[in-house]
Amino acid sequence: MATKSVNDLPPDQLLAARGIARRLADAGYPSWIVGGAARDLARGVQPKDLDMVTTATPDQVEALFPRTIGVGRAFGILIVPWEGVDVELATLRTEQGYRDGRRPDEVSFGTSVEEDAGRRDFTCNALYLAVLTDEWIDPAGGLADLEARVLRTVGDPHRRFAEDGLRLLRLARFQARLDFDLAPGVAEAAAESLDALRGVSPERVREELTRILTGPRHLVALATLAATGVLPVALPVGAGGAGWDRRLALFAGLPTPPGEVLGWAALLDPPGALTESDLAALEATRPSREQHDRILRVWQLRRLLPRLGDGAERIRALREEVAPLALTLAKAHASLAGEDLAPLEALEAWRASRSAAELFPAPWLSSDDLAAAQVPRGPLWGKLLRAAEDEQLEGRLTCRKQALAWLARWEDLA
Repeated sequence: MATKSVNDLPPDQLLAARGIARRLADAGYPSWIVGGAARDLARGVQPKDLDMVTTATPDQVEALFPRTIGVGRAFGILIVPWEGVDVELATLRTEQGYRDGRRPDEVSFGTSVEEDAGRRDFTCNALYLAVLTDEWIDPAGGLADLEARVLRTVGDPHRRFAEDGLRLLRLARFQARLDFDLAPGVAEAAAESLDALRGVSPERVREELTRILTGPRHLVALATLAATGVLPVALPVGAGGAGWDRRLALFAGLPTPPGEVLGWAALLDPPGALTESDLAALEATRPSREQHDRILRVWQLRRLLPRLGDGAERIRALREEVAPLALTLAKAHASLAGEDLAPLEALEAWRASRSAAELFPAPWLSSDDLAAAQVPRGPLWGKLLRAAEDEQLEGRLTCRKQALAWLARWEDLA
């Protein structure tokens, strides 16, 4: 593998890396590009973010860079802004004890790259590139593993997974993203380390799974999570082995990648009617309110679509923002069940052929018309406006004159 140079950084990152490294070096502290940035450079891929490490302690870094942001100061992690680039700068450290399966009980700052590498998850993430000398340090053999396209833990995989159960999910994501094979014994160690997931918060699980559902080769990652037993432990939604097999089989009928809303909708959606336990399982993943509502609406619509009527009911359902996602999920369910896709494809074609004006026609009536007709303010206003729109969507009211005549009978309509 032709190892890449620091000069292959994007120009703004290169400027930031050199500026920060020079200031640190002038004060006697060496520094290196590390983690995903170093891994991507070694692969010939431009990094999205820039992470660095140094021998300087947080106090010493803050003295050199007064505008730092302490995002994880207890762990020696600071954000150093430089010419529009936010660089995550961490102090070299060692860690001991992970009683909560997430955070180290003790952090010690040090000066050894080798010791720092020993706490990292995978060898490809334990690479160090000196900014000013363009020299690589590879304590864990990460360059060879990148060359061989193998994902390997730093040291004993059981220990690495026990330290932070989220690494069980990261294992699948990195395998899929990098399109690597797992090193011998790693999958087995993952399957034997499921207890480590108990210390991982639902928020962290959701974030990692969302990265999988929005990233490359998501089917590979999901297959690894299922094969190692990680998925049903990370998402205890009441589905046993066969249930998870069916859920994952749905993804064959989804786009690549499915994206956050559709991906989560498929991952959690049971084949039958929605129950309180299904809704509780969705809540347990800690989605934002917006994402919760969108996923729930996808579920509701995909169940409504097969029995959808004509006219206003069809227009109201198919004009919703998540309607295309619900159609896609409904087709995946139907395909998995061996059902005829033609009715759903007809709905899909119908929606695609309608203009925005047909789906959202300008209303013939407004609240001013209701006030002029002396309709009492209150819930009746909303009821009448919706009924008027139904009449319009059904084609029974074709102009404002007809709508006003209809409204004149509001007491009968109420």
